[in-house]
This record gives sequence, structure tokens and C-alpha cells, in this order.
Amino acid sequence: MNTTDYIREKGLKATPVRLKALELLQSGARAWSHTELEAGFSKVDRITLYRVLKDFEEAGMVHKIIDMDGVTRFAVCKHSCPHSTHSEDHVHFNCRKCHKMFCMDNVHIAPIQLPAGFTQIGVNTLIHGICDACN
Repeated sequence: MNTTDYIREKGLKATPVRLKALELLQSGARAWSHTELEAGFSKVDRITLYRVLKDFEEAGMVHKIIDMDGVTRFAVCKHSCPHSTHSEDHVHFNCRKCHKMFCMDNVHIAPIQLPAGFTQIGVNTLIHGICDACN
């Protein structure tokens, strides 16, 4: 399915900003900050980009991760996530040198036993270290 059809299937209009943002997000197995995404555009209104990312998250297209510096990052959901509930419970790796964040899809999280009455919605596991490009 192409990008335009995918955006429309999620109930959103395929605007130029949405198309470019999704193209950037899909261009690598990593999570992008708003600033990094903004730099990928020749010109974009920063508020419009914030709204696009919020729309993508609400549509189940991306998930949000907070990095080691407190910066919000966004990564494409690899699975078909329902609206506002994400099944992207995987490990993220944050490089201390280049500050890029990578999705570690093949690193699995051990099940967590919660006390009675608690319901898990998601897990955010973040590993800090040095990536292979910076080693």
C-alpha cells in the first residue's frame, strides 16, 4: 500500500505535510524528534507538524518515546495499532554520542506481572549507550 492510501485508510487527509512527515518517519528504523523531522522539510509550520504527529499517534500510525534528555520522539508503528492504543512494546536504544534513538524490534521484553486491579497499556524500555556508528 502506498503512503497516500495508508494515510487515507487511517481516516486522515493525505496532505503534503502528512505525506512528507510519514516518508521521513519511515526512512529508518529509528525514532525522530520534532526538530529532526522539521529539518527534513524545506519549509514547514512547526505547529502544523506538531498537529500531524498528534494525528498520526491518535490514528495508531506512530508511537511516542521520551529519550534520555526528555525529548519526545516518534517512530512508525510496525503493527496495525488501534486508535490511541499501541502494541509497540519493544526496547528503544538511545545513543549518548549522536543522540539518535533506535527501535530494537528483535529485543523482547520479559512479561511484567502487575498487582491485581492494574491494567497494562504499554511498556517503554529505554537502553542508553553508544550505537554501532559511534563506536
